Amino acid sequence: MARSRRSSDPEIQIARLAQKHAELDARVTELSGRTYLTPSEQMEAQRLKKEKLALKEQLDDAQRS
Repeated sequence: MARSRRSSDPEIQIARLAQKHAELDARVTELSGRTYLTPSEQMEAQRLKKEKLALKEQLDDAQRS
């Protein structure tokens, strides 16, 4: 039983990374659709884009493994 759990761990990790990436993407899209962003929203959008890129890289690495 532990063996099957280990074999699914990368799949679980990939699913979690993909879900988080989708959540960040939705928030970035929401912010991008606004006519005006406050300075704090601009900072948030910038931070989210960096976090999203890092998650995408992790996701790509996990899928190659």
